[in-house]
Order: sequence, then structure tokens, then C-alpha cells
Amino acid sequence: MHATATDAVFRRRVTLAAERDVEAFLETHDDDAPALAHRPAMARLLALVAVFTEPGSGFYRQEGLARAMGQCLDRLEALQGPAGLFDGTNLSSPPDSAFTLNDVCLALGLIRSSDGQPECVLSPVDGRLRGIVARAIDAMVAGGVHTPNHRWELCAALARIHRLQPRQDIADRIGQWLAEGIDQLPDGMYSERSPLYATAVTNPSLLAIADNAGRPELLDHVRRNLAAFLPWFSADGTVESVFSRRQDQWMNFHAAPFLHLYRRLAHQDGNAQFAAAATWLSALPLHEPAKLLALTRLDPWLAGARPDVPASGTLPDVIPALPTPLAPAEAALESCGVYRFREGASVATIFGGCDRLVPGVVSGLASNPTFLRFGHGAALLTDVRLSRSFFDLGPFRSQQTARNGNALVLSEELAANFYQPLPAEKLRADGLYDLQHEGRFSAGMDFGFRPATVHRLATEITIQAEGGQASVDISFGGTVTAFALELTFRPGGVLDGVEPSGAPGTFQLVSGTGTYRVGRDVIAFGPGLPADPDAPAAYNPGESYRYLGGTNAAEGIKVYITGRTSGTRAFTFQGYTLPA
Repeated sequence: MHATATDAVFRRRVTLAAERDVEAFLETHDDDAPALAHRPAMARLLALVAVFTEPGSGFYRQEGLARAMGQCLDRLEALQGPAGLFDGTNLSSPPDSAFTLNDVCLALGLIRSSDGQPECVLSPVDGRLRGIVARAIDAMVAGGVHTPNHRWELCAALARIHRLQPRQDIADRIGQWLAEGIDQLPDGMYSERSPLYATAVTNPSLLAIADNAGRPELLDHVRRNLAAFLPWFSADGTVESVFSRRQDQWMNFHAAPFLHLYRRLAHQDGNAQFAAAATWLSALPLHEPAKLLALTRLDPWLAGARPDVPASGTLPDVIPALPTPLAPAEAALESCGVYRFREGASVATIFGGCDRLVPGVVSGLASNPTFLRFGHGAALLTDVRLSRSFFDLGPFRSQQTARNGNALVLSEELAANFYQPLPAEKLRADGLYDLQHEGRFSAGMDFGFRPATVHRLATEITIQAEGGQASVDISFGGTVTAFALELTFRPGGVLDGVEPSGAPGTFQLVSGTGTYRVGRDVIAFGPGLPADPDAPAAYNPGESYRYLGGTNAAEGIKVYITGRTSGTRAFTFQGYTLPA
């Protein structure tokens, strides 16, 4: 690889942040290595090796780190099983072991590139890490995976191992996995649609495979994914994740892990949009600075300097405004069913891309029922959800999404059955019938052979985003029952126009317009509807959650607007800024 001159300011900032992390765990957790799992044990060892081998670090060549390194190595060797793999949540797991072995290889790369280091410290570390790698190779070559991203993490580890200890079976196994094709959707998202796994696994892994296994074509997948994410950063330093199929769909996912990815390809490609993203991301606190230091040391493109990617030695007091490439007027990920519209300080994000929940809510599906997010400056309505009292089938999740200009139409139809007696030919003398799942619950009822009386509830939500506001029309058809529109605001502001409703932090808008203000930034919402004792101001996650005592409730300040599922209800969310 070739890159421009080293960015000394960036490297110094990363080094200082890595030093602080090492100082913190040496002061407070110096003796807890025997209790660490394999991944944090190796992450700690990588951090120690990174600052020990970095000439600009206060820990450079500090032989006092040898004890802490030895403790981590002891723990890793104790946790490595007979086959060379590490146990965790997934027992004897090749992909979980790959996370650790990737860090092992990074540490070995730092040691290999560090001339003149004290032999008494690094020689035993080098030898023991190489032993860990050697014991794992056969099982890593033969091993399997659980999730889409595991394939690429496993291949990244194999590619790094192959570079250290070349073997034809390693190269063949990498080729076998890659022959499946990279799971990239037409708009650039990977199949898991997750910023967490894009930054922690898939993109770093594809970079590692490209660099270590001579597969530069894989960089095109990384480029497409990073280009797809550009419009989904938010001014508060997060990135949208509501459309994810993984656990980050429930998180405020911070954007900092994207820094090294955009920085690497901004330098390598001369990509001005990626450079703008890297510049903005550099204003955020660094994510895993010790690992970032290791990557910066080993990747000349990441370490390099570009005039349009200024290094930041210190953090600014506030996060700077999003640059133009990160704040287009509108953006869409059609494969994820998510759309974003910006005007001035107002941002509306509309989500209609939930997966079908059959037989119920499970890991690996996009199931977040938030269909609208609306922000104006510092005021943020994080979640708009629609809960209905319909056979405990849970909140609205769009089954179909259609776009017409700035208007999105989200629709869902639910059905629930009452079952009639079995036909005479299906009767059993013992009264014991097949256990079947009928869509809501399971029972020994032979549901498939019973005539049924079907109840239906159709819901259509049309959202028009323009002029700094989002207009929401909710139309119902079929069963008339109670609904509750739940509005969740990020804490830190002041509500007006609402009245308390039961639990602390819970309110109801029963008439007119309510407002939520943070500083001078305001979101106005309404109109309210009269309180109805038969339409409770509460959110129902559905039986799939409640039966197990779980919930998918959003966190924050909640306002409910309640009513009955008949006709059409119109609501408006508008942002404005008060004069100074």
C-alpha cells in the first residue's frame, strides 16, 4: 500500500487517548485479568502492546507493562480449548475465536514492525501469541458460523493468519467462503442492515481480507456501504439504526466507530465525500483508541494525511454541523424501507421496513415499531408508535410501504380467528389433537382443520414531510377498538399543553397542541383527543414480549394521544426555533 505523509497530529491524538485507556485499567483493574473473557483479555493485551511499541507514547518501552501482558497471555492460554478455539456464549466457536485471533494478529503485526524493542518483554509475547495462532489454525479452517457477518470475521482472521503462517488450505477456505458472495443489498446495506456490525465486523473484515489476501475487489463493497450510510448521520453524533435487523435497532448508535473506515478510503481513493465524513467524525470522542492506534500503525492509508481531512488535536466544545454530503435534503434506503427528509433544522425519518414477524419476535429480524422520528435542532421526538387493542398482536408494523414524492404510505392488516368445532371426520376419541401454532399462540387444537371466524383490522399511515413538519394521517378499517399513539421525547426538555397520565414521565394530550422545547428549539404536536376510559394511555408491546415478561418499550418522556380505530385521524409534528 502507498499513502501520503503521516498525519502526526492525528496519530498523537490517538496515542494520547490510548494511553488514557491503558492508565485507567492499570489503575483500577490491574489484577482482574484472570476473570476476563477471551475477547476483553486480548483487547487489553493489544492495547498494552500498542502503547508499548508506540514511540510517541508515555508507555514506550516501559518494561513494567510485562506483568500485565503476561497476565493477559496466561488468561488467553487458559481459555483456549483443546481444539484451539475459545469458548464464550457460543461454545468452541470459530467466529467468536476469530474476533480474538484478529486482535492477536494485529498485536503480532505491531511486534514485527517494532525494531529494537526490549527482547525481554516482546519476545515471550510474540512466541506465546504465535502458539495461540498455531493451535487454532486447523479448527478455524474447518469451523462454521452462525450469522452473515461471522463469515467475513472468520475470513479476516484466516487472511491475517495466512500472511503470518502461509498454508494452502487457509487460502482455499477463504475462497470457499467468499464464493458465497458478499451479502450486500442493492442500496449498499449488508443483509443485517446494521451500523453496529458494519463498523465492528463486516467492513473492517473486508478491508483486512482485501489487504492480507490480495482481494482488492472487496473494497468496492466497503465503498458502497459507506456511501449508503452518508445521509444517515445525525447532528447529535449518532447514526440511524432503526432499520437494523440486529440489537442496535433498539440503540442510540454513536457514529464514532465509522471514523477509521471513512478516513482509510478518503485517503486511498481521494474521495471528497468520505473526507467530509472523516472530518466531522474526527470531532467525536475516539472509539477504541488503542485498537485505532494499532490500525493506524499498520495501515499507511489510515495514518496518512490529506489537505481536506484536517486532523483534530483536541475535541471542540460542541459537535460541528453536519457537512453537506452528510445532510442531503432527502435520502432513502429502499431495501430497508427507511426514508429521511431535511429542511432547515428539521429532520423527519420514516421507517416502514419491518420484517414479517412469523412466528413471532425473534433475533435477526427488523422489528422496531417506531415508524417516525422527528427532530428540530436539539429537540428530538425519538419514537412515534401506534399501539392497538387487537388480540394482543402488538403495535403497528408496516407490511407494505409506498412512496409518492415526499409522502410515504405505510400499511398493515392484522387478522385473528375464533375457531369453530372440528369437522366430524377429524374428531378423535381420546380428545388429543396436534399441537399447532396459529399465529398468536400454540395449543393442541388442530387449528388447521377448524372453520374460523376472522376478525380484521387494517391500518394505513400516510406521512408527508415538507416545510419543516411531518403530517401524519392514520386511517383504520375493520374492527373498532382502542388505539394509543405513543410519542417518546429524548429527556432534557420541557413539555407544555399536556397533562400527567399515571406513571412518572408519562403524559396525555387531550386537546389542542402540545409542545416540547429544548433551549430555543421546539416541536409542536397534536391535536390531542379527549381521554376515553376504554382507550388507555399505554403502550402494548404484544403477547410475544409480554408472555415472557419482556418489552420493546422506547425510553424517554412519553405523551399519549388515544382514541378509537374508526375513520381517519390527522396529526402534525412541526419544528420551529424561538427568537433569541
